[in-house]
Amino acid sequence: MKKTSTLLAGALWMGAMCVAAQAEGTPKIQFDQLVYDFGKTSQVATVSGVFKFKNIGDGILKLEPPKPSCGCTVAGLKPDTLQPGETGELPFTLHIGQVKAQLDKRIAVKSNDPQTPEVSLTIKVDYTPLYDINPMTLAPMLAFGVNNTDQFTTITRTDGKPLRIVRLDTSKPWITAKVEPGAKADDVTARIRVTIQREGSPRRFNEFVQVYTAEQTNTPVSNIYIYGQIMGEVSLSPEALYWSIPITTTTNTPAERPEAQITQRVTIRSTGGQTIELKNPQSSIKGMKVELVSKEAGKVYELVARLDEVPASSVSGNVSFETSVAAQPRIEVPVIVNVFKP
Repeated sequence: MKKTSTLLAGALWMGAMCVAAQAEGTPKIQFDQLVYDFGKTSQVATVSGVFKFKNIGDGILKLEPPKPSCGCTVAGLKPDTLQPGETGELPFTLHIGQVKAQLDKRIAVKSNDPQTPEVSLTIKVDYTPLYDINPMTLAPMLAFGVNNTDQFTTITRTDGKPLRIVRLDTSKPWITAKVEPGAKADDVTARIRVTIQREGSPRRFNEFVQVYTAEQTNTPVSNIYIYGQIMGEVSLSPEALYWSIPITTTTNTPAERPEAQITQRVTIRSTGGQTIELKNPQSSIKGMKVELVSKEAGKVYELVARLDEVPASSVSGNVSFETSVAAQPRIEVPVIVNVFKP
C-alpha cells in the first residue's frame, strides 16, 4: 500500500512538473498564410475568408483582439488562447463598396509570442463593379444668373451583357437624368445627361440619381452622386474659416502670437455687380470678434474675424452677417478652431 502511494505521489509530482514546464514554455504563433488574395471579383458587396493559425511553441499562446486597418473590415478570433499544438481561426469580412478599386487592407494580430509579438495579415481584392460609372460623382455649379447646367457621365456593364436601363430616378424634382439619344438595346455602354435647374435659395447640395435596369427593377444597380452649389448675388472666398493653434508654454494672448494665428479674412463680393449692403456681423464662438470692412463701396467687403481669446480646446461654430439681398438675407460662414499640443 505504501509503495502504491509513493508511485501515485510520484506520478502527481511529474504531472505538476509537466504543467509547470508547459506554463513556463515559449508560445509561438504560425499562420498558414499571411496574404489572402481574392483576385478579380465583381457583383459582390462583401468578401469573407478565414486565416488559420497554430501554436507551434511549448507555452500557452494568448492573442489580443485583431485590429483591422479600416472600418470596412470586421475580424474575430476562435479561440484567443491556445495550448501548444492547438489551432485557431481568424474569420474576416471586407465590405467592398461600389467603386472600382484595387483594395489592400491589413489586420494586425498581437500575441504573447516573444519572437513575433505582432503579425500583419493582408487582404487583397481587385474589384470591378458589374455597373461601372465614370465619373460616379458630379460637381455642378450654377453661377449667378445661370438657370440650369448639364453634367455627363458614362455607365458600362462590365460583363459584356446589354445594359437595358429602364429608368433613372432623381432625389429631387429639379434634377433630371436621361440616357443620351442613339443608345441601342444591346449596348453595354451608355452616356447619361444629368440636368440641374436653379431652384430655391443659393446653397450647397448633396443629391443623387439611382439607376435601374430590366434585370433589377426594385433596387438600383448603382448611384450617381451630385455634390454641387447654386451661387447667389453674394459670393464668399473662402467659404469657411479654419484656425490651427498650437498650445505652448507661453500665455495665449494675441500679442504673443503671429498675425496669421489670430486673424482670418473673408472677401465678400457682389456677383452680378449690383450694389449690396452688409451689416450686423456676429460670432458664435466666445472670444472671437468680427467686423465688416468696405473695400469697394457696395461691391466688395471684407469680413475680419479675430481671436482675442484662444479657446482651451478645439471648437466649431460660425460667423454671420445680414445682407440687403432678398434671396440671401443672412449668410453664415462655418468656423473651426483646432487647438492642439505640438
